[in-house]
Amino acid sequence: MSDLRGKATLWLCAKFIALAPVCLVLWLLILPHYTLALGHTTAAIIRITMKTPIESVAVTRDGEGILNTDVALSYRYGAHSPTMHDVGHLVTNVAPFVALVLATGGLGLWRRLRVLGIGILILFGFHVLTIVLRFSAGRTPLPTAVGFATITLPFLLWIVLAYWDKLSVYLGLDERDGPASTGNGGQTFQQ
Repeated sequence: MSDLRGKATLWLCAKFIALAPVCLVLWLLILPHYTLALGHTTAAIIRITMKTPIESVAVTRDGEGILNTDVALSYRYGAHSPTMHDVGHLVTNVAPFVALVLATGGLGLWRRLRVLGIGILILFGFHVLTIVLRFSAGRTPLPTAVGFATITLPFLLWIVLAYWDKLSVYLGLDERDGPASTGNGGQTFQQ
């Protein structure tokens, strides 16, 4: 049984290593659009919570990065135009999350899509939180701490969302028995 788990783990790692660069390149290609959605969402929150009359949101490239890693997010209000230059670095964690979910065996199509949807929405929420905190507090310890927590979030989300049925049994939250609760990384093997 442990030999099957070892092979399943190696296969997961191999698929992840193959998918991660592909997901990263695809993610970097759509990054400006995601950043624009982040910008409009955070601008609405900043307008309401901080009473800052943001007039417009702009996504620009600083010209220093490959693909879109140099994407910057700017807000304009009055004579002010605060810019966050490292948005590409902040939100790149979506790519490994997608690669992990795609590499995980034993997830059906709808479950995989649900895990991706929920996970990306949670990551989006943390990206919004980080940007709002950075706008309000600058580069202080709180936004920095949230940013660092966001770095590990894809792996935590993957474990919790892709393996919830296993975790719930392990934690005693689900009392069911059967093949779905005995698996290895979402895969079911005969015992």
